Amino acid sequence: MNTPLPQVLAHSEKNGLAWDASVAFWRNYYAARADGCEPEGTERLGVFRDALSSVGASGLWLEAGCGIGVMAREFRATGLRMCAIDVAAELLQEAQGVTGLPLVAAGEMPPGDEYLTRSSVERTPFADGQFEGAYASSVLEYSADLKVALTELHRIVRAGGHLVFNMPNAFSVFRMTHALVRLPKSVLGRNWYFRLVPRWAYWKWDITKLLEHSGWEPVRYTYYGYEKLSPGVPQWVPGRRRMAVQPWAGSFVLVVARKLNR
Repeated sequence: MNTPLPQVLAHSEKNGLAWDASVAFWRNYYAARADGCEPEGTERLGVFRDALSSVGASGLWLEAGCGIGVMAREFRATGLRMCAIDVAAELLQEAQGVTGLPLVAAGEMPPGDEYLTRSSVERTPFADGQFEGAYASSVLEYSADLKVALTELHRIVRAGGHLVFNMPNAFSVFRMTHALVRLPKSVLGRNWYFRLVPRWAYWKWDITKLLEHSGWEPVRYTYYGYEKLSPGVPQWVPGRRRMAVQPWAGSFVLVVARKLNR
């Protein structure tokens, strides 16, 4: 029996309820802008698209934490077959319309290998080695136990398959500043982000250690984070897009890892 399980599930349910109210936010995040500027989510879609391309992603993949389904829709259009999970019921309802994938309730028989279902990333309903790979966009930092989440993803990805995910970058001076300003407010309940994440950010060596302990081999770390909504390089800084790819500036680190053959 895994003793931390009740706490993991309670944390997952808390996150699901919190994110239920975010459908409109994510619609706007990926929507075309009236002022002609690129959608807020363009950078994120691009870095994940490049990462999946770099590992030659093909076959059936899992999106762990699909939100309203925009990434799943975009990557299905490239030829990937997609299965996706999320803890927020309202987001999954939206994702059903965005992706065209069926939403399968717990215990129901899926109509095929591509579908949506409600599940935490720490405990999924999938078989060992079911997927060619998995990715998670701004999801794993909300896990009550990151090692448990990484171990579960290791279980359901085939040997030699890949995991792509992002994490808040603790090296970023801009994220450090954001935490110093905002973290104290979370004690008073004024900042939702710091109430939902166990840690404010992750150092590269922490991520490497957790990956290795859960059976993954780190392949590549890259940095990004020029979007307006991230605690990254301020809008007024010249050359902010070039600066955002530096470890000391990018608010996110994108991780590519490979499942070891063991």
